[in-house]
Amino acid sequence: MAKNKTIKNIRQKGVKILAWLSFGIAFLGGAFGAETFVGDVIETVLEALPWKWLPVLLLIVAFVGSLIDAFIDGIPNWFAVISAIVGPSIATAVDGKFGDTVSGWGDSAQEWVNAALTEWTGEQSAVGLTLACIVASLLMARRVIKKSSSSTAEA
Repeated sequence: MAKNKTIKNIRQKGVKILAWLSFGIAFLGGAFGAETFVGDVIETVLEALPWKWLPVLLLIVAFVGSLIDAFIDGIPNWFAVISAIVGPSIATAVDGKFGDTVSGWGDSAQEWVNAALTEWTGEQSAVGLTLACIVASLLMARRVIKKSSSSTAEA
């Protein structure tokens, strides 16, 4: 009986670690993607809308919702992961210095990634790394969310 409880505790800790790793990779993918076609699509859609306050509202909802999602049960779920992916792109659509600053950070991150990839692989593809991070985080989150819901159902 004690052995099953120990295995269950280890499994729950593993699920939590994978969930936070998924969230971190999602944020990296979002940050790298803010200045690629991924971010450009989101930014273009938001800038085409007549409500200039919408990106600010979406950013606040994404940030607060992610905090609530991640810290209520200690595990970032879908909302937090999706917010981490699209948050930087939404931030670049915000008018003024804030959007310009986030856009500058995205450019710097992309330059850094391209320089590192060129040095290590001879190729530069921040877009490839962006898509790899986004896909990996979504696959991990999908797997972790199934595990975390079944672990809490067993408790």
